[in-house]
Amino acid sequence: MIQKIAILGDFNPIHSTLHALNDSTRDIQKHIKKEIQFDWISTDMFDCKVVFENQKYKGLWIAPGSPYKNMNNVLNAIEYTRTNNIPTFGNCGGFQHMIIEFAKNKCGLIHADHEETNPHSPDILIKKLTCSLKGEQENLKIIDKDSFLYRTLQKENVLGKYYCSYGVNETYVPALETNGMVFSSQSLDGHYRSFELKTHPFFVGTLFQPALTSTTDQTNPVIVEFIKKSINC
Repeated sequence: MIQKIAILGDFNPIHSTLHALNDSTRDIQKHIKKEIQFDWISTDMFDCKVVFENQKYKGLWIAPGSPYKNMNNVLNAIEYTRTNNIPTFGNCGGFQHMIIEFAKNKCGLIHADHEETNPHSPDILIKKLTCSLKGEQENLKIIDKDSFLYRTLQKENVLGKYYCSYGVNETYVPALETNGMVFSSQSLDGHYRSFELKTHPFFVGTLFQPALTSTTDQTNPVIVEFIKKSINC
């Protein structure tokens, strides 16, 4: 039986970053020598019971592309996979909404929100970056050597490529960390770029997009590990 992984997002062919994600799904199958079914599911169509219970998808990849058509469906999907131990990987907008869901449901910040879609919320967890990272790249330092990121990459410094303008509001980092979120990398000027939950089989968010540094000859190891965790490879 072919294993299935859901890509949650609103595919738009004009965005090259989403084509890069699609390219990486083809490359990973060659890398691990297994056929995997990757299906895009629009945020306004996503139903957790249908996707995970009826159709038996084994992992959730939350694609870039915020603002999503249906933010509530995205948050519900993240809560479902987080609480049911389903491997979950979010990049850019995925990173952002994983933080919002965690803040709402684990930290008790019921008004946690995104500045792009609700700038008047009393708890802006995701705020506009001082300098936009659209089309940018930067060197990152892995700050937790016990993290998934360090164990996978086996080096302290990595390159991150982006296409985003929003990141975590670092005022809330202590509350997120108190409730179990572990931030694993920073930009060289000290801003957080990735996190994980160590009590979860795979719950990893990156503001950078690993698909942008993945090639046919060298699939990004972070993507490889997400897929392996999802299909028990």
